[in-house]
Amino acid sequence: MQILTNDTSVTLYNARFNEAYHNANDGALQETLHKHILPAVALKLDFKKLESKTLNVLDICFGLGFNTLSLYSVLKECGFSGMVRVDSPELEFLENLKEHPYPKELIRAKEVLCVLEKKRAFKEGNFNIKLHLGDAREILKGFLKEIQQGKREKFNVIFQDPFSPLKNHHLWTYEYFKMLYALSSQSVVITTYSHNSCMLYSAFLAGFYAYKVVQKNVRDSVILTKTQDTLKLNLEFVEKVFKIDIEHKIRVNPKLKGLYD
Repeated sequence: MQILTNDTSVTLYNARFNEAYHNANDGALQETLHKHILPAVALKLDFKKLESKTLNVLDICFGLGFNTLSLYSVLKECGFSGMVRVDSPELEFLENLKEHPYPKELIRAKEVLCVLEKKRAFKEGNFNIKLHLGDAREILKGFLKEIQQGKREKFNVIFQDPFSPLKNHHLWTYEYFKMLYALSSQSVVITTYSHNSCMLYSAFLAGFYAYKVVQKNVRDSVILTKTQDTLKLNLEFVEKVFKIDIEHKIRVNPKLKGLYD
């Protein structure tokens, strides 16, 4: 079922998880850009040294492809010439996804999706996408094995964008975040729309620090990192960024402990 969102972009409803792929009030495209793509790009890219940068991106989960397609579009627009490798787990590639009415901002969406549907991989110049179908947890275990064998670099950007903790519990647990910690570089930027307290506690136990991003046009989002450095997001739509005190949350709500083990 198609859902027209507030920014006029269209998302879908997933009957299996009983949830839409995007928040209709935020808008499918605006949610993607403001909560994932633009914050990650702003934090990871030094626009004076674009040629020397390599982005290893983990997009969980592919869904309608908004994250990966938006990243492709934004990096094209800003003239990024470094290498980009996107790996995206997904349970199944949606039928007729190339027929979805994508917004004009997602340049060449249909062409990219046609190739992904047939080959599960897309490559153009410095931009590479690989789609991995199956259980994301098993796929991540495979990535970790490749990293340990020296066949893969660690991820420096992760879009943590599966269905919500209430609908897809397994991709928000302590064990899951511990896996993300092992898969990610020391300077990783993890973006997510969720600020569920149990999820934040699980990420904290795994070793991540959490920062809330307060924005003008969409609901607040969260960025996870491995360091306690102050995050500076010089984006016009960001009002403020502050560190979330997980230990305080635990003190005032001790029931958090154990809920997501």
